[in-house]
Amino acid sequence: MGICCSREGGGKELEETEGWFPWKHDDFLQEQLAGAAGVSMHTKQGWKGVNQDAMAACQDFAGHKGQIFCGVFDGHGPLGRDVARHVRDSLPKKLSASMAPRAEDDAPSSNADVDSFDKSDCTSSSDTSDEHQLLSSWKSLIVKAFEDVDEELRQHSGIDCICSGTTAVTVVRQGDHLIIANLGDSRAVLCARDGKNRPVSVQITTDLKPDLPGEAERILSCKGRIFAMDDEPDVPRLWLPDQDAPGLAMARAFGDFCLKNHGLICTPEVYYRKLSERDDFLVLATDGIWDVLSNKEVVKIVSSASDRSKAAKQLVDRAVRAWRRKFPTSMVDDCAAVCLFLKPAAISCEEDSTTKPPQAPVLSFTGSFRKALSGGGEAEEGTAVWRALEGVARVNSVIRLPRMLSRRWRSASMDENNDHESSKVD
Repeated sequence: MGICCSREGGGKELEETEGWFPWKHDDFLQEQLAGAAGVSMHTKQGWKGVNQDAMAACQDFAGHKGQIFCGVFDGHGPLGRDVARHVRDSLPKKLSASMAPRAEDDAPSSNADVDSFDKSDCTSSSDTSDEHQLLSSWKSLIVKAFEDVDEELRQHSGIDCICSGTTAVTVVRQGDHLIIANLGDSRAVLCARDGKNRPVSVQITTDLKPDLPGEAERILSCKGRIFAMDDEPDVPRLWLPDQDAPGLAMARAFGDFCLKNHGLICTPEVYYRKLSERDDFLVLATDGIWDVLSNKEVVKIVSSASDRSKAAKQLVDRAVRAWRRKFPTSMVDDCAAVCLFLKPAAISCEEDSTTKPPQAPVLSFTGSFRKALSGGGEAEEGTAVWRALEGVARVNSVIRLPRMLSRRWRSASMDENNDHESSKVD
């Protein structure tokens, strides 16, 4: 599958598993991703419990050379960390299996469409309808993968997800095509250049909060309730019909099965963007970033990074400082960011090619994702949005559950509270 890397917070080294380097090689692995795929990723644990944020990146995804997958996952609830890690590991595998090239006699039409998408000449205006058909095929594959992962969580994960879940925002880049899928209130923001070559932010995804008109209509029709707590009047939450629980600050998520009959869904919104020369990079990040930094600030921080491989770390560090400045009496939230650079790194004219040390070869890693390294503005013209269904919280779920719902996980939520350097309960 090419170079693959996945992380969640903390610095504990793991045993080496087949196809993966342990934590002590993580910097090397990310340098490879930054150089070969243009990806920078970083997460930092907050002050509320274990880090429930997770990330993944993979080059040559699904067997397509040059194709890149990136994702950010923000867990919440007592077992949010476990849910986020499970989705981080399972979702890329399912997407990869559905998008991988196959023999012609075995491949379904959807895979044939994806393969032809690899070869299509998208510069021709006559191919517009074909391009739309191909993108529709991608949408169906992505939506099915998300729904399959959610069902897997319900049936086979071994994780009690009744009141725990995770958001997800992912991107697949193939050539000059970006396919972004969003579930929940994590966000994808693009940096593009204006007519004066200045960086500007373009929010691609919509933060799927319960009070959005389409989301609220669905939730209310399923007898779910939407209201904010007295001490957080600006944070609408999703509640059970007859219990003030669990108070989810998003309208779509993996897991959280106590709410799946009351308006919460796992169907992502899928977005497409045809890249142009004006597009520089894409940032995927959890709400720990967006709660304290604007889209414009994020783009400015990343675009000013002198070392691409450190761009995500600089962004997360700035967000942590912003938390301390803006909310001095609050605990810092978990923060995670993936920066996908869309152009080759500029080569300094001062560099002497005869003295520049040789770059390390691009490595290929295989193996199981399950044992890895351990709202919104209008889209700019050129960004298409598919809504699969018509129609800023510092704590993503409120633990105020009846005994029958909470008994199974009451003690499990504290198992890993001391594994990392700082904490979060999202």
